Amino acid sequence: MPADPRLRRTAVLLGVLTIPALILAAHLYVMYHAQGIDLDFVGIVVLELCHWYLWALAGPLVWRLALRWPVTGPGRGRGIVRHAVAALVISVLVVAAYVAINTALRHVPALEPWFRELPRSVRENALFLFTSYFHVELLVYTGIVAFANASASRAALQERERDALRLTSALATARLQALRAQLQPHFLFNALHTIGSLVLQRQNDRAVGMIAELGDLLRATLSGGEADLIPLSDELIHLRRYIRIEEARFGDRLQVQWDVAAAPAHALVPAFILQPIVENAFKHGIAHRTGEARLAIRAAAGNGTLRLEVYNDGPQLDPAWSLTGSRGIGLRNIVERLQVREPSSQLTVENTGTSGVTASLSLPLAATDEGHGRTDKGHR
Repeated sequence: MPADPRLRRTAVLLGVLTIPALILAAHLYVMYHAQGIDLDFVGIVVLELCHWYLWALAGPLVWRLALRWPVTGPGRGRGIVRHAVAALVISVLVVAAYVAINTALRHVPALEPWFRELPRSVRENALFLFTSYFHVELLVYTGIVAFANASASRAALQERERDALRLTSALATARLQALRAQLQPHFLFNALHTIGSLVLQRQNDRAVGMIAELGDLLRATLSGGEADLIPLSDELIHLRRYIRIEEARFGDRLQVQWDVAAAPAHALVPAFILQPIVENAFKHGIAHRTGEARLAIRAAAGNGTLRLEVYNDGPQLDPAWSLTGSRGIGLRNIVERLQVREPSSQLTVENTGTSGVTASLSLPLAATDEGHGRTDKGHR
């Protein structure tokens, strides 16, 4: 049966504390003998173990204080002051406890042979222990705080590395899903069917143009590089290719409105973040309308936030529908990517008035260096 983790941690802690106890006991034994005082080595070891094992009680408290009052970051000044006060208080308490234990052991008749060479009174003994050990307690307190902060920093670094791995995995999944969406049978069938219809209608120029758009769309996905964040302008170029193919399929009954001129073109957005939302709008909204349909793409920035919206005037959502309960892959993947990269980002999908549905993305506003280039970072 495996040992209790708490008992194992306690055993390890006591084992670690035994090391300085033995070292200091050996030092005191040699020092006393050099002064002509003959003390029992076992007695010194017992006293030092009693002293250092007190930190098995005080140490976890100091560790918690170290995590609660960080000595790095914006509040480090306040944290240092608090630790200075706590170090004084805890050091006094540890030494006082050791004085009480030391005094009690010196008055046990069976242990008297260990200490009879020490002529000090209780008051002298207490003064000796405070002057000899108080600075040691301060050093121990400081060491625990330093080790706790180093451990917390290491844990934070490991968490960031795990986040980076999750983000890389999410990006790869998003690219694969984007490619699959473009290669889905219904998408290719519709695109090829439209191209065939244009050829039969002898609209060869439009057919060639649509073939070129389809090729550019697939090429953009396959040559997307390793950038997770891309300029908004690049994202919109990719989205326009996708929508132009759908425009050719729906013909004059589809009206597309672009309201993106006021948005900063070089603001950074996650790659392929808009296509699944627009695909959703076509699949669940516009495709279900028999008459004219409208799709609106909006982008605006303000107060450090970039807001992207996709509106379609198709059927509205069921009142019981929720984003968290959605079984589709595309929107779920968007939410996961946003949570990994920037938890303050948000995706909402809700009915708009009495007609249509709006999907809204809110992202922290960030821009590329020098206003151009890419930045690499580690469905309903």
